[in-house]
Amino acid sequence: MTYRVGIVGASGYAGYELLRLLDRHPSVEVVALNSASMGGRPVRDLYPDYAGARLFTDLPLDELNALELDVLFLAMHEGYARESRPKLRARVIDLSRDYRLDPEAAYGLPEFFRAGLRDARLVSNPGCYVTSCLLAGRPVARAGWVRHFVFDSKSGYSGAGRAPSYVNDPAHFGDNLIPYKLTDHRHAPEIRRFLPGPVSFTPHVLPLFRGLLTTMHALLDKPRDAAAVRRLYEEAYAGERFVRILDRIPELHDVQGTNLCCLGGFEVDETGRLVVISVLDNLVKGASGQAVQNMNLMLGLEEGTAIESLPPVHRRG
Repeated sequence: MTYRVGIVGASGYAGYELLRLLDRHPSVEVVALNSASMGGRPVRDLYPDYAGARLFTDLPLDELNALELDVLFLAMHEGYARESRPKLRARVIDLSRDYRLDPEAAYGLPEFFRAGLRDARLVSNPGCYVTSCLLAGRPVARAGWVRHFVFDSKSGYSGAGRAPSYVNDPAHFGDNLIPYKLTDHRHAPEIRRFLPGPVSFTPHVLPLFRGLLTTMHALLDKPRDAAAVRRLYEEAYAGERFVRILDRIPELHDVQGTNLCCLGGFEVDETGRLVVISVLDNLVKGASGQAVQNMNLMLGLEEGTAIESLPPVHRRG
C-alpha cells in the first residue's frame, strides 16, 4: 500500500530534510510540497544538491484536503498549526512548538511515548534541544536519583531556520560560539514538562550547519557508581535502534546525517555530579527524521523505514 503525504513549509531546512527522507521511503508518495515563497519553482532552485525534478507547490487548505492525504507534515512558524489544523482532514505531524505542551497532541518522542503514537491524529514533534536533553535525562530521572538538571546545549546554525536572524548570520556565527536565551529559552518549559525537579537550560549556536551536542550535568541525590549509572542507561535503551550507548565520549561526527542519538560519558565526580554527553543531528533525529519515525508508527509501518540506514555525513577515521 502507498500512503499519500504532503509537507507545508517544504522550502525550510526541516521541510527539505523531510523531502529527502520521504523520497527514500518505499511506502509513501509525496503529493504536495507547499511553500508560499517558492510555489511553482523547482526544488533545485533553492537546493542545488537535490537530485529530483520536483516543484514546490502553494496549495490552499481546501486543495490539500482534496488530495486525500494520509499524513500532512507542518514545518511552519509558530501559530500556523493552531490556525490550520482544525481545518485539515489528514493526520498531522507538527514540527513547531504549537502543541508541545498540549495534552490534545501525542508527544512524538517514540523512545518513551511510542504507544500513544500509533492511533494519533495529531503528533507534536519534539524540538531538537529537547530531544537531546530528554534522551540524556529521562533514565536517571525515572530512577529518582536527580536533585537538579543542568543542560548546556550547542547546535548548528540550521536550528535557527532560514529566516534571517542574528544567530544564523555568517557574520556572527562564523569562527564564533553564540550563547543566547540564557535562562528563558522557549524550549525550557518543554524539557521541564517531562523531567521532575529543577531544570536549567542554556543554548548556544555553533559555526557549523548540522549537529547538536548537549552536556548534561545531573546533580544526584548522592554519589553513585558510574558503572551502575551506565547499566541504567543500557537497560533503558535496550532494543532502541536509534539510541546508542557509546564506550567513549560522543562527537557530532557520530550522528551528522543520521537519525541516531548517541550517549556517552557517564562520569560521576566526588560531589555526585553526573556528566552525560548527548549528540544528535538537529535536522534528522532532532526534527525531520524523528517526524518520519513518528509517521511510520502512525501508519503501522516498520519504524525504521527510510531512516535506519542513513550514512553519517562524516565517518570517523
